[in-house]
This record gives sequence, C-alpha cells and structure tokens, in this order.
Amino acid sequence: MKSKTNIITSKQLIFTIIGSTIGVGIFTLTSTVVRDAKQDVWISTLMGSLLPLLGIFMLHLINRKFPDLSFAEYSEKVLSKWPGKMLSLLFVLYTMAFAAVVARIFVDILKTYLFPVTPVWALGILILLVSAYLASKDARVLGRVNELVFYESLFLFVFILGAVPKIDISFFRPVGQAGLTNILMGSYDAVFAFLGLEVLLVFYSLVQNKKEIVKASLTAVLIITIIYLMVALAVLGIFGPEVTEHIRFGLMGLLKTYQAPMIERGEFFFIIFWVFVAFRPVANMYFVSRYTMEKIMGVNSPLLMTVLFLPFLLIVILLPQNFEQALSFSSYLGLVGIAFITVIPLGLWAIAMLRGIGGEQGNA
Repeated sequence: MKSKTNIITSKQLIFTIIGSTIGVGIFTLTSTVVRDAKQDVWISTLMGSLLPLLGIFMLHLINRKFPDLSFAEYSEKVLSKWPGKMLSLLFVLYTMAFAAVVARIFVDILKTYLFPVTPVWALGILILLVSAYLASKDARVLGRVNELVFYESLFLFVFILGAVPKIDISFFRPVGQAGLTNILMGSYDAVFAFLGLEVLLVFYSLVQNKKEIVKASLTAVLIITIIYLMVALAVLGIFGPEVTEHIRFGLMGLLKTYQAPMIERGEFFFIIFWVFVAFRPVANMYFVSRYTMEKIMGVNSPLLMTVLFLPFLLIVILLPQNFEQALSFSSYLGLVGIAFITVIPLGLWAIAMLRGIGGEQGNA
C-alpha cells in the first residue's frame, strides 16, 4: 500500500514529464538539428516528437499489466528475480548518469555566461545538493515543484515571443529542400531532446487515476513539442540556417537580440531564472534512480539512498573534459534512453503475454 504522500495527480504527471524533458537540450536543439536539416529544422523537430509518442504507447502496454507496480517490481515478475534485478540496476545506472550529464551540461552553460572562473566541481556540488534535497522527498512534493516551476518558466518564453517581429520567413524557404534523408537525420538528433519520458516507468504506479495517464502523457509531449518548435522557429527565423549552425547555444544567441526597458542583457536575465528549470530533470531522474534502487533492495530509506548516490553523480559530472565531450556522453546515453521507452517495454510486454502474467487493469 503506497503512502498518500507518494501519490501524484495526472496533472502533476504532465508537469513531471515536461520537467524531466526540458532542461538543457533546449539550448542546443536548433544548432544541432540545423546541421543536417538546414531550413527544415522545424520539420525535423516535429518528426522527433514521434518517438516519445511511440514510447507512450509502449510504456502503457507493459505498465497497464502491472498498474500498481514500479519498473523494478514488475521486471522481477516478468523476468524472474535476478534477471529482473539486473535490468532494474541498469535503469538505475542510466537515470543516475542522465541526471549527472544534464547537470554537467548546465554547469558548462553557467560557466560560459555567469561563472567563468568557478570550478566545475563547485557548481556541480551546488546543483546536486539542491537536486538531492528534492529527490529525497516523496513524489507528491516533486510533482508540486515541477508544476510550480513550469508556471514560472512560462514567463521566460516572453523573451522568445519578443523575437517574432524580427523573424525573416525567407529563412524557412524553400520547404523540404534539405531532402528527406537530411530531415530524417535531423529528426534523429531532435529525438535526444525529447528524452525524459522514461520517468513513466516509475511514476505510472504513483499516479492516482490510472485512466488519465495516457492523456496526461500525450498532453506533456504536445506541450514539449510546441515549446521546442517555438524555439526552433525563432532561432532559425532570426539567424538563418548558415549562422545558426555555428552558434553553440542557439537560444542564448536569440536572447542577445532581445531588447527591453531595464533589461540590458536578456540572456543573463533568462539564464538566472532558468536555473530553477534546469534543476527539474536532475532532481526527477535522481528521484527515479533512488526510488528504483529502494525497490531492488526492498528497503524504504530515501534519505540514505539519496546520500549514497551523491559521490557517483559527482564523479560522472567531473568525467567530461569539456562541453563537447559532455554532449558526446549524452548522445550515447540517449541510445539507452530510447531503448528504455521502446524496446525494453515492448520486450517485457511480449514476455508477460507469453507467460500469461499480469492483468489488464488500468486501461485508458
């Protein structure tokens, strides 16, 4: 029987998925995708959203068979005890690495714009301590934080809307000139910015009304897609494909063009407030990893598990020698993430069907 404090609403699930997905990828999305897709970057971004939609279907297939069990619990039922524990341990390692790499990328962004002489380890520890505090709390607390920060972040997108009058629509023409192959390659790059849906492997069992999970998940992906599309259109419309390709942080480049009374440097103002947004994917994945490890070990020690994970996370943060290496790490990690929202859920569902275990409760 789950504690009432470890239950979230379907509305909070929306914000938790958004919070797990939108963090640092939004800064590099356009400049990464434009290398292949050129002026069709917006098409690639839309196509990139198809994978999480497929992931929702795959995750729902297996989770509806075990609606009140987390990933670690039903993995043992489907695969038997030790193979299930090994798969769950791989998921723990993935989510911890995800949290650490996101933290490292954000550290590099902070060093670029705000704290150029502050050591990586110092900024890394600061981010981890705040994230650890949130990760040690129950799901309801985390759900509320994700919801609150989402509404706060909406204010920041006023900066993007401010760029609309400067957009040159000629940068989007001719549509489709990049070619299908390049558009598909761009959509592959865009997929990595949509990772974060994996949290559903844990949060599915924590949602109060199971019948609303699919709708909530689809709503979250729709909101994420709209936000990414806004950024892609704004950055491309201001700079064009040739310039955008050579801007490391396309969104920050866009914000440098923003002018408003009493705000001299829009990018600094934006990133100061974005700090609160960037904590969410780190804290959410941190929570998922420690919660899953508790289920593997059969204990209920959130604070202890959170503290034990800290050294590992800090080590991963310090591993990349520079920003490019951190991005490379995230790309390899992304392949594991894709597997956890598609191949692995489908495989578990197929095995469960063959073995005739699990019910069909919680259908949406």
